[in-house]
Amino acid sequence: MGAVPAGPGPFGNRVVAQPVPGALEFAKPKVCRIHAIHNKTNATKALRRAISKCGDRRNGGVVLVENLILYTASLWLRSNLTLRLDRSTIVHTASGRGNRSASWNKNATDAPIVWTRRNSLMTWAHAGLLNGGKCVRFGEEECAEWSRVENVVVDGGEGVLDGRGQGWFESRQHDDNMRPMLLDLMWVRGLTIREVMITGSAYWTVHPTFCDNVLIENSKIITKGHNTDGVDPDSCWNVRIAHNVFDNGDDCIAIKSGRDWSGRGVNISTRNVLVEQNVFMRGHGVSIGSETAGGILDVTVRDSVLLGTERGVRLKSARGRGGIVRNILYQNLTGTVKEAISVSLAYAAGDPTNATATPEIHDVVVENVHFAVTHKRFLLCVGLVDSPVTNLTMRNVTGTQAGKPLSSACDHCHGSASSVFPTPCHLR
Repeated sequence: MGAVPAGPGPFGNRVVAQPVPGALEFAKPKVCRIHAIHNKTNATKALRRAISKCGDRRNGGVVLVENLILYTASLWLRSNLTLRLDRSTIVHTASGRGNRSASWNKNATDAPIVWTRRNSLMTWAHAGLLNGGKCVRFGEEECAEWSRVENVVVDGGEGVLDGRGQGWFESRQHDDNMRPMLLDLMWVRGLTIREVMITGSAYWTVHPTFCDNVLIENSKIITKGHNTDGVDPDSCWNVRIAHNVFDNGDDCIAIKSGRDWSGRGVNISTRNVLVEQNVFMRGHGVSIGSETAGGILDVTVRDSVLLGTERGVRLKSARGRGGIVRNILYQNLTGTVKEAISVSLAYAAGDPTNATATPEIHDVVVENVHFAVTHKRFLLCVGLVDSPVTNLTMRNVTGTQAGKPLSSACDHCHGSASSVFPTPCHLR
């Protein structure tokens, strides 16, 4: 018996042809304008009132913010709703600063503690700036009933979402994994995020979880600080991430499906993800994993440029994570990276465990990929003695470094290479 087979999708098992359309948008929505408020003041009540008034409408609604800088506590978006920022900035007021008592009381209001997925584990943590579905009935140890939303749009219009996350890094008065995500969008069917700058996250920045039909396009996601990933689809189906600029303190993109025992218990997979025509700058790269428990299938990363990113191709998992990673394509990538290709089932140390918690990586293709490498390593491919990496195919791949040879290391890794320079380590 091997890893647990990949789980189902969050809203059934329908695979949508790429490019996915994202949220359904309406021809004549009701418009709720945010205008009767002083600029740069706390707008929580006004925004929540507008979301309530324009959300869940059969013909759609738009919350319109024009030429304002607004401060707000956490918001929960509703179905058939567009939040449109027209040359406006929305700032999350939960900063993580203050003494222990004041910080806890403030954040309990501005970023309340909710049942969510944090670090790909189901747990209690602070809510994000923008949130989707939420637990409405809790069982003995898990959520027994979730609310769900559909057709949600976050439309930038030259606008900014700012998490002001620096205070969470400076404060030592909370569990590190309780820091809020910025967009913590759970249980959304039909989600579009476009033309917005998203910055200042205290944790992962855009975190669609248990979502289906997700489109993230034409946006800038700029962060600094540990764990400030750009976009992390987590147990999501039918996702397209295109025409964005990433500059991040951790993974630019990390495709996930739950972690360890928690992820295997939920057992919802990630499938049919297309990442294309993006620019990746500072950050750890375009990663799959390491949280792979529900399974990750059918992912394509293509036609993009990497400018100083740490790794070009990266797949990672570890003992205890579990899950199957299969049918992965990295294609038509160029630029400058520290390390070209990294495929590892030993991302974190772990003792041998039962087979269902042992991850697998199969059927990975890397083709038409050309990097200037600033560090020594061209290829790292590490499997496990009881779970080797299989069918790693490299075609027309080059790594160059002026005047210095590049190294490769392979262990329990099987595959083939053609038109690859430098010659990689033996894959059989």
